[in-house]
Amino acid sequence: MDRLARFRLRSKRTLRIALVWVATGVLGALFEHNILVEHGAASSLMQRIDEHFFRSLLAGLLGGGLYIFLLRDRLRRFPYFTAWPIMAALMLPVLLITGAYIPSRTDALGGSFAERALSLHWLGEYLYWTLLMGGTMLMVRLNDQYGSGSVGHLSGRYHRPQQELRIFMFLDMRSSTSIAEDLGHVRYFQLLNELFSDITDPIVDQRGEIYQYVGDEISVSWPLKRGLDRQRCIRCFLGIRSKLRSREAHYRSRYGIAPAFKAGFHYGEVTTGEVGLVKKERIFSGDVVNTAARIQEMCNEHGVDNLISKELLDLLLPKGSIAVREIGSIALKGKRSTVSLWTMLHEDTKSAQKT
Repeated sequence: MDRLARFRLRSKRTLRIALVWVATGVLGALFEHNILVEHGAASSLMQRIDEHFFRSLLAGLLGGGLYIFLLRDRLRRFPYFTAWPIMAALMLPVLLITGAYIPSRTDALGGSFAERALSLHWLGEYLYWTLLMGGTMLMVRLNDQYGSGSVGHLSGRYHRPQQELRIFMFLDMRSSTSIAEDLGHVRYFQLLNELFSDITDPIVDQRGEIYQYVGDEISVSWPLKRGLDRQRCIRCFLGIRSKLRSREAHYRSRYGIAPAFKAGFHYGEVTTGEVGLVKKERIFSGDVVNTAARIQEMCNEHGVDNLISKELLDLLLPKGSIAVREIGSIALKGKRSTVSLWTMLHEDTKSAQKT
């Protein structure tokens, strides 16, 4: 299911890239037509648009698909100005394919395709597409920087505070204090960096929004409807657990440990808004945030790696079966009333140890 979710998400992103490239190509066709007309050359606007439309669509699907499906995970580990030249070199065969199968006005220059591919006109087109790819990569990286909620930042949606229903998942690495003492500051930082990189894909695949990194803790949020759909919020945690299991041998050989996270889930109404002028940041204000953090802290006491509030569980169960066990009504620090907590069952639950 996670692979299907990943495929759907990446397909949508590839399609969005292709549509942006098509829009850019159509604008380019309009400018090209106007310039030719101003210089007294014959030009058909519809012919220009048709030519740019199909080339942009094919280049966007091939180039965007190549980047999103195959290269993004590898290239995002490099600085932007290192990744861009690599992608520019890989764009060369894409442009050769589009040039070979979709005719353009360069065909009027005569000569073989190889001769046209070495012309100054083709070089100009290559620079145009690599600049467009560079801009696309920059936008994708900005989206990674600000999370999947970055559109809200750009649109000004949160310029004024909004009331929202949201699901929160607070993650914390088990035995983090003793691990930090054993590894030392530098190696512990390297461990956290690798861990956060590894768990990013399960979060993104389930359309979670990373709210904060605080030491070895991560808070992830979903708008209520999105988090409930296909039980994304709990599938995210299951995906993280599966990813770390698959990487256990690597972590044991490099750090001598098998890292694992514990999680607390809760939902409720929050006030969402942007703060700051120079470095804007979206924040969530509401009791649900503190409650989710407190629920996560109770995992140690009850020897489990996940706890879900009864309020959220009642909304998740109609979306599909979940094997759960009741923990009981627990008094959380800072709250007057008790909270009914449940845990998802899996093969490791019985062997979970307190940190």
